[in-house]
Amino acid sequence: MTWSLYRWTWQLESPLYVGMPPAGSVNRCRLYVPARAVWGAVTAELARVAAEANFPDYQNKGKELSEHARFTYLFPAEQDGQNWRAWLPRYEKDAGLVWHREDDAEQIISDRQLRMRLLSTRPATAIEPSSDTAAEGSLRETECINTFWRCEGENSGTAVGLMGYVFVSSAWSSELRGRLEQVDWITVGGDTRYGLGRLQRIHWEDAGAVFGYRVNLGNTDPLVEAKYVLGHAEARAGAKGALWGALELLGGWDGKKDWTRAEPLWAPGSGGAPGQWRIESDGHWCLAGSGQ
Repeated sequence: MTWSLYRWTWQLESPLYVGMPPAGSVNRCRLYVPARAVWGAVTAELARVAAEANFPDYQNKGKELSEHARFTYLFPAEQDGQNWRAWLPRYEKDAGLVWHREDDAEQIISDRQLRMRLLSTRPATAIEPSSDTAAEGSLRETECINTFWRCEGENSGTAVGLMGYVFVSSAWSSELRGRLEQVDWITVGGDTRYGLGRLQRIHWEDAGAVFGYRVNLGNTDPLVEAKYVLGHAEARAGAKGALWGALELLGGWDGKKDWTRAEPLWAPGSGGAPGQWRIESDGHWCLAGSGQ
């Protein structure tokens, strides 16, 4: 199987919430969108368009998409003239998690600085029906990625983008590939019923690399040769000794069933010696030759 690679850029039309473990009463937000969330949002959009007046066939559309497309994570991006530049995570042994702009590996800011530039909080509470007052212990704040950058310099107040890549298999019909290319809006993340997570696609182009990393498009799954993983990565034999960074145990829902990974995964930005990473159908990265 061979693959075609495309780079796409999305612009936030409303605040975005992608949850991570909370801190007290604060529901914390990730600074990126996992590939699984992108797959779900694109599946929903394709199913609704194809259904017309019928009930959308989410299950089969999702299966078809997972077989014939692979998504990278979406990372925050800012506009630089006519171009959009993504900010990418990287773990350094002395500084911990930092972020650098894709066109300048030396332009580095701390995770705290990037969170200050991107995030704001939304207060909320639950109402006690009997008294129409706030329920005890329910006051909370939810972090969200803003629609505009908040920083010093000329980029302050400019729109926030999200940038990533999609691999499309050669086995997919031109009609289905065309439908994917025409997806202009998606709703992604949590609290979408409250208007969060509305994204508009503003750019789509052919690509020959993933954020500057070389790719191999002639395998069953696409391969990326990278020193730092840009997705959650399998922490099994081969990868476990080769990386440093942070480990994270993931869980979620698959239809009506909840699932939890048996082993923790390396978080995006974890690094080590350059290796060939296979992008699997769930968007996770796995060191080629390390199993599965």
